[in-house]
This record gives sequence, C-alpha cells and structure tokens, in this order.
Amino acid sequence: MILIIKQKIIGLAFPVIILFSISSELSSQTDPAKPFPQLLFPGFTRSIIIMKSGKTNSASLNYNTIDEEMVFDQKGVYMVLDKPEEIDTVYLQNLKFIPVEKAFYEVVVNGNISLFIQHKSRYAPVGSNTAYGLTSQTLGPTAVSTVRGGNQVRNLELPDNVKVSPATVYWVRVDNEMHKFTTERQFLKIFPGKENEIKEFFKTSKLDLKSREGLIKLGNYCNEILK
Repeated sequence: MILIIKQKIIGLAFPVIILFSISSELSSQTDPAKPFPQLLFPGFTRSIIIMKSGKTNSASLNYNTIDEEMVFDQKGVYMVLDKPEEIDTVYLQNLKFIPVEKAFYEVVVNGNISLFIQHKSRYAPVGSNTAYGLTSQTLGPTAVSTVRGGNQVRNLELPDNVKVSPATVYWVRVDNEMHKFTTERQFLKIFPGKENEIKEFFKTSKLDLKSREGLIKLGNYCNEILK
C-alpha cells in the first residue's frame, strides 16, 4: 500500500533482515537509567518482527531515534535491520511499529483515521562556559562521526558537549493520505468542515496532543465523527 504524504511519498511496506554492525559505543552520555540517549527505550527487549512474507522472527530490539533505525542486540554487538520494505510490523515494548522508508513509525490509532508517531531526535550542543560566566552554544566540536566501511556501520561515541534533543513528528492518515502535524492548529487544518467540532473536543477534554494517551483519545474521537 502506498501512502501519499504532503512532504514526501512513502510506502508502508515491509523486511528480510540484512545486518549492519554498529559499535556498542552508541553514546558517551552515561545516564544509568538510559545509557544510550539516542535509543527510544532504556534497554533492549525481546520483540516480534513480522515479515511481509508472513514469516515471524524475534530479536532483542530498541529504536535509534537519531538514525531512525531498528537496532537489535546480538550477543553484545548492535546490529541494524536492513530492507525495512520487506517488514510488515514490529512489536516492540508492546507497541506496534510499521516501516516508512528506512524509518519505523509507531502506530497509535489504526482505523479510517490513523495516527502515527515518528520518533526522531537530533544532536544539539551543550553550552560551553566562556569568559564572564556566560554560556556559548557554539564552542567546541559538536559533530558526531559515522564510519562506514563495506557493509558495516559504526557510530562513534558522542562528544561530551553533545546532547540528544527530541524532534518528534506526528502523522495522521486520512483517505490514504499522510499529513504531518505538531500543533493543534496544523491538525485542525487537515479536517475542513470539522475544525470547530474538533477544536471543542480539544478544549473540553484538555487534550495533550504530544502524549500517546492524548493522541489515542483524539484518534478515537475523529474516527467516531468521521465514520
């Protein structure tokens, strides 16, 4: 099934697994609760991969929000799922993910109106101390190197002055067309003729558009009024 997107055209298709090696040194930031800040979850958990062919695999997975790739732990070596177009669905941490190009979007609501979360992040510099007690966001190296050789990929350790900042994007599918939104105003424009009704729902439900629970409520409501 091909979905037409306002920003780009994507195919929600599905993966035979070809592996790329990633070094275990994914990050230099050592928060004990989340040692690799570019990963969506604190740790790797046993997950289910359903192929387009119908075959089912299992692996210890997590999701890299910087590179937007599924990563799995194979005896201490981190590998990346390749050919996501051959994958139908990934169940990770009891959540459902589908491939969109090389990325995976979380399916929050599935129906006539479907909602998705594109989990993504970016590297940002941590402020460096300058004279007179001021802080600069421009001093020091901020690049994160990636070494590619043959069919191997190795992400080098993050520099000390780099942090991972969320850059989450939300998508709604209407009539097989994908629309991106991050604000209530953007969402309302997707539903001409229903703006006032949906706006009132935002107000009365005190909806948090950027929470999973809020998106579920919003998606269920839209499916009710747009049957």
